Amino acid sequence: MDKKLVIMRGIQGCGKSSLAKELGKNGKIFSTDGYFMRDGKYDFNINQLGIAHIWNRNRVEEAMKQNEPLIVVDNCNIKIKDFRNYLLLAKNYNYKVEFAEPNWSPELKTPEGKWNFDFIKGRNVHNVPDDVVKKVIDSFDYKDPNETDDDFVDRILKN
Repeated sequence: MDKKLVIMRGIQGCGKSSLAKELGKNGKIFSTDGYFMRDGKYDFNINQLGIAHIWNRNRVEEAMKQNEPLIVVDNCNIKIKDFRNYLLLAKNYNYKVEFAEPNWSPELKTPEGKWNFDFIKGRNVHNVPDDVVKKVIDSFDYKDPNETDDDFVDRILKN
């Protein structure tokens, strides 16, 4: 049986979690946001973000140790450094890596392939301010559109 790790990528409000639920129906979905859920409410604390990412990565590794066939990481994964450790885990536990980005509307991206701030602004469920979303778009590490997922993983792990 092939084991697969799906890395969700996208800015706040683009539909990552909806797509993750669809892709992860027959697997396990792990999100750093889960660390901040308290009694059914999202209680984000920027000072705990590093701890939350470690918490989530540890949960993913535990699932890999159990040979969970399908694991979805539902985080923004804006910068390569945000998901590189998941790639190392995948390599260590023999998981094939796929990347997924929402594509429910052609307006999600600009003609150049960048996230479309004008279309997405004000859509995120965690009330992230639009100026922060704009900064995220500007700092996003885009995958080359001609690069396969395997090539992208190889390029990242070589650096």
